[in-house]
Amino acid sequence: MPTISDVAKRAGVSPVTVSRVINNAGNVSAATRGKVECAIQELGYVPSVMARSLRSKRTHTLALMVSDITNPFWTTVARGVEDAARSRGYSVFLCNTDENPVKQQRYLDVLVGQRVDGVVIAPYDSDNRNLSRLRERDIPTVIVDRRVDGWDVDSVYGDSLSGAKAVVQHLINLDHRRIAMLSGPMNTSTAEDRLAGYRVALAEAGIPPDPRLVRQGEYRITSGEELTHQMLDEGLDPSAIFAANNAIAMGVIQALVTRGLRIPQDIALVCFDDLPYVSLLFPFLTVVVQPAYDMGVNAAQLLLSRLDSEVSLQPRHVVLPTRLVVRHSCGSRMRDLGRCPLSLPLSEDARTEVGVIVKPPSPEIRSLRKNIVSPSANGKKGRQSDYARSDANRLLRVLRHQEADRLPHLEFWVTSRAVYEYVLERELKYDVVGETGERRVTPDDRVEFAMRLGMDAVVCDFSWRPSDVVGSIVDRSVSSVDAIVRAWEDADKLHASESLPSLTDQLSRLERYLRAAQRTGVGVIASFTSFFDNATRAVGLHEAGSMLERLMDTLLAHQEKAMRAVCDRFADDLAFVVVTDCIADSGGRAMPTHGLAQSAVFQETFPKRMKRLIAPAKEHGKLVAIHTMGRVADALPVLWDIGFDAVHPVEPEYSDIFAIKKGWAGKMALLGSIPTDLLVRGVQAEIEERVRDYCIRLAPGGGYVLSTAGGIRDDVPPENFVAMVQAVHRYGRYGSLGQL
Repeated sequence: MPTISDVAKRAGVSPVTVSRVINNAGNVSAATRGKVECAIQELGYVPSVMARSLRSKRTHTLALMVSDITNPFWTTVARGVEDAARSRGYSVFLCNTDENPVKQQRYLDVLVGQRVDGVVIAPYDSDNRNLSRLRERDIPTVIVDRRVDGWDVDSVYGDSLSGAKAVVQHLINLDHRRIAMLSGPMNTSTAEDRLAGYRVALAEAGIPPDPRLVRQGEYRITSGEELTHQMLDEGLDPSAIFAANNAIAMGVIQALVTRGLRIPQDIALVCFDDLPYVSLLFPFLTVVVQPAYDMGVNAAQLLLSRLDSEVSLQPRHVVLPTRLVVRHSCGSRMRDLGRCPLSLPLSEDARTEVGVIVKPPSPEIRSLRKNIVSPSANGKKGRQSDYARSDANRLLRVLRHQEADRLPHLEFWVTSRAVYEYVLERELKYDVVGETGERRVTPDDRVEFAMRLGMDAVVCDFSWRPSDVVGSIVDRSVSSVDAIVRAWEDADKLHASESLPSLTDQLSRLERYLRAAQRTGVGVIASFTSFFDNATRAVGLHEAGSMLERLMDTLLAHQEKAMRAVCDRFADDLAFVVVTDCIADSGGRAMPTHGLAQSAVFQETFPKRMKRLIAPAKEHGKLVAIHTMGRVADALPVLWDIGFDAVHPVEPEYSDIFAIKKGWAGKMALLGSIPTDLLVRGVQAEIEERVRDYCIRLAPGGGYVLSTAGGIRDDVPPENFVAMVQAVHRYGRYGSLGQL
């Protein structure tokens, strides 16, 4: 049997390097990793899991314990956990408790014996004593879809109270007054929250509660069927039924069909949790949807980040929003169309509806939400005045076309190590990430850099571009180059590529930014690449057509998924969202510069897809900016119609920012316009005068944030950059703009 030394000899590297590849360490180049992986395959080497676990004191295994694996909700949660764990080299043991305390305890005993590194669990009740095995052994644990009394531990759950309130309010708006509630077991927090939401909705509508219409059971089909028969046998005759989960709803349907009652003509029905695969073929049930897959991803991310952290983390509680999807079973179609085009028993085809996010979170749930907590400022220097301090609220006020205490300052890209170290007064710290060994400035250093400058926000970049071909664009990031996708097979490979960034890693990185920025005043901006520029570069503008649209949709699908996951979890903590897509060049919009036909292609391909991409941010009420180079004036009407609130960087070479500010005042905020070349070659007096001029002419009325147009590159003298920042503080005070 080959050994690790045999692999090292075949690959021409040391055994330590082989070990790094096997353990997915980041500090290995792509070329070296390829040689090692090739040697492993050629020799048929299988790493010893036992030996690895003895050395690292980890088994690289996690456990997921759910209540009912036959329920599609839990199947989807499990897929999220498994995908996230696999992206980090972990395997997952799946345990199904059937809401049975004996089975749960037996599984806990087994998992302790198996030495799993951590556990994601949906406990059968809220009593922390039933999880004592995990607590006593100090096993990292994340509670999913439930809360546990008396144990402050990481948790992920949906906003059940707000979701229940929203769906019952929907029934009330359809003139239902006798609404039955079939609840789950009251020893679970989800059942408590959904019943509370039901009662709040009735109270706000002035409907007296009828305790006979509330039945407690289990999250099972048989429970829904039995409870429905009970109510009907007692002659209660509700006009609508709210089932606390999809299994109960299936039982309700069985009972009503058995009795010859039609849904919704005789009794309306709504429930919590969709039936994802069934609803694609048979979109009938009006439901409150929880993001089950994202719950799994977030639960695994919390667990893995705790395992990787070198410091003790405060417990984190992630509350994800729900969405109300209105279909046929509630009877709304009867009001819209004068009749219901679909009922049970089945008569006609259905059509699906788009879900609407339930917002804002209820005060009750909001009180449960806890911010990510970390030591404050880490001994960073204090500020002499409020004007000099970082303040994300200042930035948001100005982006909303209001005046603040002073003009905000923001830099999207700072790549100069010399500038960082000049400001920090010490050596810069890096994270080593990816197979290429890419080095990125740590979130802590970025935040401290912003604090020392009084810069109002930092950018957490979620950029992703095809990584098999390298090119360089303005922001110095990796991009595809012209015409690399020649055939459908190329697009398919990209869609299935293992180079897709891990959503788990992205959420962990953003969490680090937010933890570093806690109580500093520095805001955090989530930045995403888009689809248009990357697709046109990869396919080639001359090949615009179905291939181009297919590649756009591949890129869009990934970033849309990341955008929704980020906004659903972190929207309240983010300053705003920015999308990078270079749709403009020195002549205007990119496509129209290549002829009328391709201008039509631009109108067909870009706006509708971009609206999809930014929809999660807009749902959560976040401001959205676009970063696009070139002449942006002609693009602004399109961007405004899509829903963008701001544009960066408004390069002075191509755009008259003063004319744009005048024409778009109160509508589109502007960021940038300080030429990077001015910082490179200008003298400090010239830089200060440019900043002063912008403060006088652009700052009044809000809607302008000072920033460089091309980022802070290696050729920018640190002294010039700091002179620009000091000039913002000196001349940018509202009430005395341009004055000392």
